[in-house]
Amino acid sequence: MDLNMQSAVVPVTGAASGIGLAICKRLRVEGAIPLLLDFNEQRLEATVREVYPDDATAPRYGYVVDVRDSKAMDACFLKIKRDHGAATHAVANAGILIGGHVLEITDEQWHQVMDVNLHGALYFCRAAARQMAEAKRGSIVAMGSLAGLRAKESRTSYASSKAAVINMTRAFALDLGKFGIRVNAVAPGLIETPMRKEKPASILQAEIDKVPLGRLGTADDVAKVVLFLLSDMAGYITGETIVTDGGLMARYL
Repeated sequence: MDLNMQSAVVPVTGAASGIGLAICKRLRVEGAIPLLLDFNEQRLEATVREVYPDDATAPRYGYVVDVRDSKAMDACFLKIKRDHGAATHAVANAGILIGGHVLEITDEQWHQVMDVNLHGALYFCRAAARQMAEAKRGSIVAMGSLAGLRAKESRTSYASSKAAVINMTRAFALDLGKFGIRVNAVAPGLIETPMRKEKPASILQAEIDKVPLGRLGTADDVAKVVLFLLSDMAGYITGETIVTDGGLMARYL
């Protein structure tokens, strides 16, 4: 299967761990040039070398940037263009989760989540789209969540931010279609993470029992869907959100 990603320049936020790292590894296998964006400089340096283990120039593929800073994001994309050429594809993956009952969540916590998950996604996607618009082609994928389609107790800020990202994806798709740019989102369900694996075995099993496929998803499960949406295989798909949850959302109750 030819995904036509050879030499594609693909900035990815939140790339120093988890799903972001899995996406970069998948892109590298397909011959793309994943560019790793993260705010954690120390972790980013190690991760870049993991993605580019045999490249003495590996550090040039990593960019330390805070997605909450609009000007810093614009400057980062100018540097990317100088270093590697204009972005051809992009993945807005960075996100945080701060739980809290709606009666207890603070203004600060609400803004923390929105600044990273929503505003950060906007700044990143907008900067990427500006470069793609000049070339009249491109593909952007934003990381949504099942929480953006279904609610859960004590997840007001996170669910709201991801719902906004999903609809922002649709709006971007409408604005950018005339430039040949596709914009889609992925909505992962229960994904295996170090934090989830630390839960008591009974709670973890109860979560797994809810999933029709009988297991948690992996970061690579999500990365494969992202790669498909970025590629020419999804050439007539835009404004969509692909749920990647092992059938979890298919259940009525």
